Amino acid sequence: MKKIKSFSKFANEGFMDNGFLSRFGSIFSTEPNSGGEYPSSVEIPSKSSDDSIPTFFSNSRNDESSCKGNDCWTWFGKEKFWNGVNKVNNKTVPKIEIDKSPDHFNITYEGTSSGFLLKHKLGGKGDTIHQLLNVLTLELNTYLETIYSKPVLSRIKMDLRGNKLSVYVPLQRTPVHYEIHRRGGLGHGGDFSGLIKYKEKQGYEEATHKSGRLTEKFVTFIK
Repeated sequence: MKKIKSFSKFANEGFMDNGFLSRFGSIFSTEPNSGGEYPSSVEIPSKSSDDSIPTFFSNSRNDESSCKGNDCWTWFGKEKFWNGVNKVNNKTVPKIEIDKSPDHFNITYEGTSSGFLLKHKLGGKGDTIHQLLNVLTLELNTYLETIYSKPVLSRIKMDLRGNKLSVYVPLQRTPVHYEIHRRGGLGHGGDFSGLIKYKEKQGYEEATHKSGRLTEKFVTFIK
């Protein structure tokens, strides 16, 4: 799809004479003036047209089926919603917290271990606490796009105790961007076949970690 040139670029290429510009330039311009203000006749575009971002926030929801891509973590408002206070179908949601910096990424979960759709490909609710790992890869990969760090898989700390789960991923500075993926199981060994496709990626590394009934295999590679 061709990009439409801004008014100023179009004018600067000589397609309009000075008389036209002086009379009508301010009307057609979609750029702010020297004071940072837009002409009154111009509609300021919204900051995001991403339809995966919810358009409203509520402290109480009953519409998990509306979550785009079965991702209620994002659709309901991420940490702002999943705070151990708000409700889905009149049930208090688990509390999820994320702490990140260029040298680590840590995510924690506390609350009922099932009954909510957090982020699950098939829309399941039976293993909400395990779905935290899907949130981890989503949020960590988003963060890795903004920094030059590599997940140190061998030093991942995963701790599952009752209705609490924490996963700590150390990060190491690198000159290139990395990404991370995982597969695992809660109460079973897990199916790692979905990770085979990454084996030929440059900088590929893998590591498997266990905590209680939880088994996870992580892979990372240069993006």
